[in-house]
Order: sequence, then C-alpha cells, then structure tokens
Amino acid sequence: MSKKLYSFKPDWGHEVIPGDSIVERMSDINLSKTDFARNMGYSDKHIYKIIKGEASITEDTALKLEKVLDIPASFWMNLESNYRQALAQEQEKQVLLVNADWLKQIPLKNMIKLDWVTKFTDTGLQIQECLRFYGVASVDAWHKMKAKNYQVIFKSSDKFNKNDIAIQTWLRQGEIEAQKINCNTFNKETLRNSLDNFRQLTLLENIEDFLPKLTKLCAECGIAVIFTPTPENCPMSGATKWLSKDKALLLLSLRYKTNDHLWFAFFHEIAHILKHKKQLFLEGKRSFVNNETLETEANNFSADILIPKEHDLSFLKTKVDVINFAKKIKIAPGIVVGRMQHKEIIPWDRFNDLKITYIWESK
Repeated sequence: MSKKLYSFKPDWGHEVIPGDSIVERMSDINLSKTDFARNMGYSDKHIYKIIKGEASITEDTALKLEKVLDIPASFWMNLESNYRQALAQEQEKQVLLVNADWLKQIPLKNMIKLDWVTKFTDTGLQIQECLRFYGVASVDAWHKMKAKNYQVIFKSSDKFNKNDIAIQTWLRQGEIEAQKINCNTFNKETLRNSLDNFRQLTLLENIEDFLPKLTKLCAECGIAVIFTPTPENCPMSGATKWLSKDKALLLLSLRYKTNDHLWFAFFHEIAHILKHKKQLFLEGKRSFVNNETLETEANNFSADILIPKEHDLSFLKTKVDVINFAKKIKIAPGIVVGRMQHKEIIPWDRFNDLKITYIWESK
C-alpha cells in the first residue's frame, strides 16, 4: 500500500505558523489535542506552545511528528525554518525603521529609476533592499564600509554638484555588475598586447557591436569593463577600482555621450590600470586631483594610443580631409574631430556630425 503524499502548500509570503499545519493535519485524521499530546509524549502545555509558535519544532519533535502525523520530518523542519526566518525579518524591519532617515541620504529615487533596487511602499522592506544593494547587514555597517572602502582620489569639477554618496553608489553598481563577469587573472603583458585590438574596436559605430568584444578582450586581461549611468550629483565619466589583486573594474558612464569622449575615457582608465598603483581613480570634467602627474600621464597615454603624436592635424581643413585621415590611421572620424576641437584647431561646433552619439535607453 503506497503512502498518500501530504499536499499542504504553505504561502511563504506570510508568517505561516507550523502549528496551523499541525492542527490541519490533526483534523484530517480525526486526532484530538489530548490524543495528539499523548501520542507525541509531550504535555498539553508543550503541545499548546508548539501550535502557537511559542516553542520551536526541533529535530526530535519533527521526527515524532513524522510518526504521529505521517508527514516527513523534513517538511516540519522546513516549515519551522521558514517561519523563524519570517519572524526574524519582521523583527529586523521594526528595528530598521529607526533608520528611516537613511533612505534620504542615498540616491534612492535614481536607484529605483535605474532598476538597481526594487521599489517598496513598506519602509522597512525598502531599507532591507538597499542594504542588500550595498552588501551590508545594517545602516551602521554601511557607514563603516563607506568610510573604509571608498577612500578615493577625486577628479571632478568644482562647477558640478558632487555628492560623495552618489559617487559611492555608482561605484557599488559597477562592483555588482563586475561580479557577473568571469575574468582571467590580471596580466600586464596581456593588456599591453591587447591595446591595438582595443583600438580597432573604435571603428565599430554601434555599441551593440563593440561592447561584447570589448568585454571579452578586457576579461581576458583581468579587467571587468562596465557601462552604467550615474545617479544625480555624480559627475563622473569613468573610474578604475581594483576588486582584488587579480581583477580590476573599469567603469564608464557615457556622461559625454559621444565616441571621442568614450574612447578617450576608456584608454585613460587603461593607463591607470597598466601604469599606476592599484588604487581607486575617479574621472570627471575639468578636474582637480591629488596627483596631477598621474592624470597627465593617463591623458597622454590615451591621446597617443588614439592618435599618435607624430600626426599633424592642422592640415585637415574639410570634412573629407578628416574622413580620409581617419581611414589612413584606422580610427573613427569622430575621434579625430574631438582631438581637433580639444587642440582648438577647429571650433567646438564644427564637424560634430562625424561623431557617434550614445543615449541610455529608458527603463
């Protein structure tokens, strides 16, 4: 004779007291509370506590329930575990509500809009969700993490409203995305040998065409390259952060939206990874920085990779000249235009139709 499987399916979205399932099963088999207590070998008082959720279902109790109610011990243990977890989460929510003002410190509106976190109407659940995003167990731990892990060399404009927490949140999203990319162990020689391959990708106009290739090439060098928009008050175009001694994060925001800025920012960050100590660098507009020498070196490296300094751009007078020169040195015309504008060979409003513009899609 085969056993009948118990078909009870609890709703894990609520606090399901295991005692409710016990009472339901007792009713199915016409077992009174007195007889149930006797068969379990427990006092009426202890049975009452189990049913009310005041006493936990232990391994020993689960084994007894299996014999008396003919339902596997594993079912009761799982039911008990989920119930206690739900209780703990509810208790944690009440504790977290004391820190409700913390949600005003972080760029929550942007985090929701960018789909970095889920929106909750319940404040306690919203705090839990944001703590999961930052990878910490409490608001106090977040403050300690912020002070320790995000010591930065700032490179941002004094003309922009800069908020350190917004910057840290953007970096955190980069870290989360980087965790999804499997990288080889970082190797400087592999990176040096890949520079020309990176440069060839500048000829691809569509980001859908070059990004998978760029991601793969960078991963082979030990670098997770991530493109993600910035929240408000985070005027960053790029960043470099070492996630471990063997893996670097290269984070780009497409802040300036055109391919000349994108590729200059990319090779600037590559310079930091290749040439400088393993520290955090942040890049913004018209920057000030603790070590201007490192930034100048990164700028020169990026400029020379894209358009070697031996080339004279002053002879380029027409759009056709720019296009032909770009073909000659195997670079995108928009990058040539950007360089000419930067060197004030042409005004900022000239030949901009040769640049490729990238726009973040709305969520």
